[in-house]
This record gives sequence, structure tokens and C-alpha cells, in this order.
Amino acid sequence: MMRRFGLGLAAVAAIAACLALALFAIIPDDLRDPTDEEIRTGILASVRPLAPPEELERRISESLDADDPEEAGDLFELADLLGIAIDPALRRRYDEKLRWLPTLVRSASAGTHGFVTGEGEGTAGAVGAVISDLTVIGDVRDATAQAGHYLNDEPVDETLLTLSTAGIGLSGAVLATGGGAIALKTGVSLAKLAHRTGKMTKGFSRSLAELVRLGDTAKIQDALKSVGAIAKAASPRGVLTVMRNLDHVDELPRAEKVAAMVGKPTAGLFKVAGRRVFDGFAKIAVRSAAAVWALGAMIVSALVGLLGLLLSAITASAAAMAVLRRLLPSGASSAG
Repeated sequence: MMRRFGLGLAAVAAIAACLALALFAIIPDDLRDPTDEEIRTGILASVRPLAPPEELERRISESLDADDPEEAGDLFELADLLGIAIDPALRRRYDEKLRWLPTLVRSASAGTHGFVTGEGEGTAGAVGAVISDLTVIGDVRDATAQAGHYLNDEPVDETLLTLSTAGIGLSGAVLATGGGAIALKTGVSLAKLAHRTGKMTKGFSRSLAELVRLGDTAKIQDALKSVGAIAKAASPRGVLTVMRNLDHVDELPRAEKVAAMVGKPTAGLFKVAGRRVFDGFAKIAVRSAAAVWALGAMIVSALVGLLGLLLSAITASAAAMAVLRRLLPSGASSAG
């Protein structure tokens, strides 16, 4: 009787364990947002395979050959972030490019060009373009040019007109807040520079235009503040590299978070990895509560089944021993 009970218990437990296993397999995982440390780890893990030492050295050498030490500097920053040793000879070439006289000449020329045209290249050019907007000269220049296109029935760059108009309005806010609105004003200027130099994607431009059409000034301000924050954490030039990889205004907060986490190497990250930098923001799968309960039920069922089998085995052993005890005296007397 006990043996049957044990086998029945084991059978029922086996069925329960199979059902629990099936539930565990089909119940979907819950998803959670990664922590800041997990995001940083994920970003570096995504970028590291794309930036082997020989690839970074090749790109640094090409930048130096093209007399673009700032781009080489972005890659050196990335190498330092990843802990990659770069050929010392390239370091020496880079340091030579940064000597004060060549740097002064490059900066003066680029800064003047950026101030006058708003199409600066490099950090000095970007700073020149921003300064021209902070003094309202650049915004008035661009808004006037677009107004002239409109009056002459020529195509109007609506994005440039919108940003220039916003910049003019913010000039008063910068003065009224004692410089408190300068980050937003800088963001407007850099967004305008990105658009003018072809570093603003069509998708980003469309999403910005849609916000303007909807009159969502709060979201526009948040977006442009993010642009200014990225420039502060990385560099004015670096934010242009970042924006080249953004397809929508909604991606700016994630880009801002990357810049806040890694600082100066932000430009190098986006230069090498592009949008794969955002892989670190992927949600992390964790077992749902229902799956955990199913796993617990499976373990309990397995233990109950094992107990049933042990009970059945013990009962069978006891029965066998009883039979042997009855047979042994009979066998002993017949042998005498």
C-alpha cells in the first residue's frame, strides 16, 4: 500500500514538475532599464570591438596627414577611455601639430570664418559661429538672409529661419537671466551650425520642424538645452559629431547622458561606433515573478517526486527483507 502511495506521489510530482517547466519556458521575461554603470559598461563593450589599436592608429595617422589634429585628438581621447596604447610616434606627431604658432594660425582663421559665415569647422570655427550668435549678429544675419529668400520667391530654409528667430528671442533672455539662458542659446547656435554644415540628419531636422509646427516650445527648449549640455561635456565641435548620428530630437537625452558619463571621448565614441553607442541603453531582461514561482514549483515538485520514489524504494526494500527472513529459517532447517 505504501509503495503504491510513493509511486503515485512520484507520478503526480513528475506531472506537476513538467507543467511548471513548461510555464517557466513560455512566461516572458520582464524588462528593466539598465543602471548608469550598466549603460557605461554596455557602451564600452559595443565600441571596443570596433576600435582595435591598428584601426585607431590608422585613423589618427590619416587625421594628422590631413592637418586635422582635433579629429586625431578625439581618437586619442577614445583610446585613453578604452585603455588602448597608441604608437608613441603618433603621439609625437600630434604634439607637434599642437604647437602654439600653428594652432594660433589655424584657430584665428577658423574662428574668423565661423564668426562671419556661421559655418565654422573645428572647435575654433564652432566657437566663432557661437560667439556671432551670442552677440545676435549671427542670428540677425541668418534670419535676414532667409527673409530675403522669401521676398524674392526663393526657397526658404525653414529650419535655419526657425532657429535664427529663436536665437534672436533668446538674446534678451540671456541678458534678463544674467546668463542663465546661455546654455539654451548655445544649443540653438550649435543646432543651427549642425544644420548649416550638413551634420544634422534629415530625420532630426524633420522632427524639429514637427515640434515647431505643433508649437511645442517646451520640448524644443529641452532639446536645445541638451545640445548645449553635450557641447559643455564634450566640446562644441564634438556635439556636431554626435548630431550626425541622431535621427530624432527624442534621442538627444540619451546622447546627453553619454556625454555626461564619458565627457571628452564622446566625439570619438560616436565617430567610431555611430548609433551603436546607444546599444548600452537596451533594456535588460529579468525573470518575471510568475516565472520565478514556476521555477519554485518545479523544484518543489522534483523534491516531492524524489521523496515519493525514496518512500516507494524503502517500502519495497522492507517487503523484500521480510520475504527473505521468512525464507531463511526454512532453508536452514532443510539443510540440517
